[in-house]
Amino acid sequence: MRRRALLATAATSLPAVIAGCTSPGGLGGSNAAAEAPTARLELTTIADAKLPTKVLYTVRPAEGNDETAQLFDRILDGGATTKATRSPLPEQQHIAYQDGVYELAYEVIEETPATRYSVKVDIVTGSVTEAEAIQFADLPEVDQEEFAAHGLADGDPIGIGTTFLYTDAEREQSVLESEYSYIIWDDGTEAEWVIDDAYDTTLNTYRYTADQVATAAEYGQQMRERFTFELAELPETQREIVETAISDGPYVVRPDETPSDALVALADRFRGHEQAHGHDEDGEGDLSGTYLVRYQGDVYWTTLVVQHNAFQTTSAS
Repeated sequence: MRRRALLATAATSLPAVIAGCTSPGGLGGSNAAAEAPTARLELTTIADAKLPTKVLYTVRPAEGNDETAQLFDRILDGGATTKATRSPLPEQQHIAYQDGVYELAYEVIEETPATRYSVKVDIVTGSVTEAEAIQFADLPEVDQEEFAAHGLADGDPIGIGTTFLYTDAEREQSVLESEYSYIIWDDGTEAEWVIDDAYDTTLNTYRYTADQVATAAEYGQQMRERFTFELAELPETQREIVETAISDGPYVVRPDETPSDALVALADRFRGHEQAHGHDEDGEGDLSGTYLVRYQGDVYWTTLVVQHNAFQTTSAS
């Protein structure tokens, strides 16, 4: 269930998130960012078109050599093929990209035996053995291309561990497994390469197609209509908590503090309401999570995180 994994990730990142936040009474203390708070409530206004990226697998627009976004562009341009040992994009799952939400399908149209190497390209600490050294320009083309693909065409950087992938045909042309242990670039930079491990794999050729599920705004509108619930007729103490979370940033109860009766009662209002999630997901989750809340006419993307042992009873305040 993807949703559980997303919530777990959010929970583990909370200490870093709250490190610079304030709440009634202040965070204070050197350990405030070292452990999860007792409770955290955050409300942020959000446009419908932004909602899909909050809950879906999201591909960001290409910036520079962004192969994933470039692949997505080619898929939307009428379908595309790509080679990889495993699918670089999920299928039969709603995906947010720019102004739309899509669902991909793929088929494997070719399977090619290959070998993946765990390689360390390291600084030479001793002297280079001439018989075991080769100039970069003398490497077979398949090796030059593989080194270049990992930013090693000019010898900088070195001292890294990485993986190389060769089909069986490329492996026959390569000198990676040979008498050579050193490589020398045109500028005189030297490096030693060591193969730490190698294992058989399959290089698949994937053919992708895409269907648009909705525009981002339409998808977000559907989320808002389905998941939004209203916080209305709140007692003053609960209203103060909500308005503090809206105006001053997250309302945080520190790990060493006990939540007020008002906050416990406010959290109870979230029980039974479906958390915000993609339309292709089941939405399974507990009280902690993300919601869409309407308060005084505005819709807020709302994060509620509580420690269960501090929120066991229902209290009205």
